[in-house]
Amino acid sequence: MKSLAPQFTEFFRFELLRILGTAPFHGCDVSEWAEATEAIKQDDPESWYQAWTQAAETVEALAEEAISNGDHHGARWAFLRASNYRRASEFMLHVQPSDPRLLASLVKASDNFRQATKLLDSPVETLEIPFGNGSTLPGYLFLPAGGTEAGHRKAKIPIVVATGGFDSIQEELFFGMADGARVRGYACVTFEGPGQGVVARRSNDRLLLRPDWEVVIKAVLDHVFRLADAKPHLNLDVTRIALIGASMGGYFALRGATDPRVSAVISVDGFYDLGDMMASRMPRFLWPESLGDGIFNYLLGSAQRWDFQTRWEFQHAMLATGATTPAEVYRQLARYHLRGSEGGPSVLDRIKCPALITGSRDTLYWSLEDSTYRIVRGLTRLQEGRDKKVWIPTGWGQGSLQAKVGAFSHFHHTMFSWLDDVFRISAGQST
Repeated sequence: MKSLAPQFTEFFRFELLRILGTAPFHGCDVSEWAEATEAIKQDDPESWYQAWTQAAETVEALAEEAISNGDHHGARWAFLRASNYRRASEFMLHVQPSDPRLLASLVKASDNFRQATKLLDSPVETLEIPFGNGSTLPGYLFLPAGGTEAGHRKAKIPIVVATGGFDSIQEELFFGMADGARVRGYACVTFEGPGQGVVARRSNDRLLLRPDWEVVIKAVLDHVFRLADAKPHLNLDVTRIALIGASMGGYFALRGATDPRVSAVISVDGFYDLGDMMASRMPRFLWPESLGDGIFNYLLGSAQRWDFQTRWEFQHAMLATGATTPAEVYRQLARYHLRGSEGGPSVLDRIKCPALITGSRDTLYWSLEDSTYRIVRGLTRLQEGRDKKVWIPTGWGQGSLQAKVGAFSHFHHTMFSWLDDVFRISAGQST
């Protein structure tokens, strides 16, 4: 990946490719990307914010011009790009979690995206998913093109539920998941859960990241079932629900797949034990248990001053989890694992539905042995080759980077070919 924007560190290059990789799905224009990239300085979150904000403002004006000219295709494409640029703009500002521009940028990203959905060639519904104590989670239901009335389709519509991960927003999931689903005859539900997107940033009813994501998925599935009952004309097939997530979302998807209503799960480059991953990046004598919180916090504070990626990771974790110190972040994230509790069965032991497990050869974070292979071995109820498939591509053009960034076309082909087989869908059957 060094050939791409070689003036930047791997962390910055990855995030730049994350934006560029959405170009096939109208989330980016190559020249706009190149122009913004030239204005960015290494380890400078302000220049990053200004570059992508300028790109967004330019494209927002283009979208409005297209609307006034009756060019709905041009407006849709521009609104999608503007949404993605707004998402990108606040990303590096996570080193300053209290910066009000974080929420303001995501609100604009959502507004642009909703304008784009009005111009899509397939229906989109906005969702408010109840989540206890009066809270709600924002979501979208993307329906396939070609009519959703029951009489207009040969079969009921299978559903993909896409969960985000550590730092994504649901509008970004359109490019990596929902757009590929809707054009292949699938409905797709996206949402933002606790600790994600606007849910982590809103001042009222802020919800924090949690390791027991099965609780979140239960609420989402409950809402999908209610929606299918209340709107039978949507023709949703609740007997064929696939759950998908990437990176931390891959961990979340495996947690959620313990729900018997999930018919298939796709875990994209997820981890088995986040605590083990963090521990592998520092000697045991530097852990908080060995040093004590005070010294650990001092050392991590120093590390954040000279290493931007470390600073971003810990500050974003504080934003998502509500932790106030590095030691608290460490303890919070160590709770994210697939092991069983108190000698009970592991999370993976409880998964009975078919599973597609992918791995990343060129990840910034965890090894294949400690993530993908460990997950595959833990799926003891599934038989490899029949109930579980492993996909570990070679080369970042084929999907070797984390979360298949930059290779969504390859990813969509692999995922939906597998899912069509699991759901026994032949070409064109679901539309």
